[in-house]
Amino acid sequence: MSDFSLSSGIRSNLLALQKNSKLFDRVNERLASGKKVNSPVDNPTSYFADVNLKDRAMGLRARLDSMGQSIQRIQAADTGISRVRTVITQMKGVVNDALGQTNPDLRASLGKQFNSLIVQMSELVKDSGYAGVNLVSGNERDSVQFSESFDDSSLDVLGFNIQRNGSAPAREFRLDSNGFLKAASPSEGAVSSDGNFDVYDLADGTNYAIYISSPYSGIQSAAAGIRSFGAVDPGGPATAYGAQGESIGGHNIDWAADDFQVHLRSLVADLEKFDDVLKAQASAMANSLAVITNRENFTADLVNVLETGGDRLVLADLNEEAANLLALQTANQLGTQSLSLANQQSQSILQLLG
Repeated sequence: MSDFSLSSGIRSNLLALQKNSKLFDRVNERLASGKKVNSPVDNPTSYFADVNLKDRAMGLRARLDSMGQSIQRIQAADTGISRVRTVITQMKGVVNDALGQTNPDLRASLGKQFNSLIVQMSELVKDSGYAGVNLVSGNERDSVQFSESFDDSSLDVLGFNIQRNGSAPAREFRLDSNGFLKAASPSEGAVSSDGNFDVYDLADGTNYAIYISSPYSGIQSAAAGIRSFGAVDPGGPATAYGAQGESIGGHNIDWAADDFQVHLRSLVADLEKFDDVLKAQASAMANSLAVITNRENFTADLVNVLETGGDRLVLADLNEEAANLLALQTANQLGTQSLSLANQQSQSILQLLG
């Protein structure tokens, strides 16, 4: 029970002013926050619908970052492929020079240049990774997530394998003093010769010094490969790839031999096949890049749709709220004047008593 008794006129004006004060606070809050729904109390349906839409948009925005990184991995691989193809062109030039060369010593020198290009190709492949993933070596896989829910919508970008024989570190895959390919130890399967003329086979089932295999086909299944330059001196210590008097292995070509033209023409065919397989793998990767780029654009558009939809549920019309504020200020002034008039009626009684 109120401790004060107010006339009906004063009480009506007071209630109107109190109501205007609450509306005034609400309009000020909307103008300050820019939202007409700031909490579940304002409108639970709109509030939670906005939360769900914004949560989904946030999840998709995180996927955009991973898609961008996947695009960079493919671009890094594509850069490596382009440079490898440049090396293949150099290799063809070296082989063509050797085909027109009658001096076996000069051909042998060109063969050693060819071996050095194999080493450089291997290093290009090794350096074509991005953020721990190398799509041109080791048949690696890059799983790209598109949906906000893991594995709900995804794409596996399948890399392929350009690999030298053995698993020795790149710094140990070099040419020895004789110009032949050499790796760290016989256990790596890639040692040709050393200072003591200890010779080890490059065999690992591929018959190539460097090879390319299809995605997940296994290293024993080479889609294409390139053989290196090698030689055996039948009358003395083996200088590479075989013991004394043994024939050249399937992964080697003796550029100084009398039948060099047959072998070098075959090598040109190997180079062309290697390049064709490389182009085919690059094409498959380009298709994956197109898919990811398309999904990236779609996701960016969808994020905008979701965020705009959520905003329409909770954002205030600032022009409308500004008009409401002006109307409330006017109503508040009128209410104050009305309260003053009602109070004057009470004061008139005092004049009668006086």
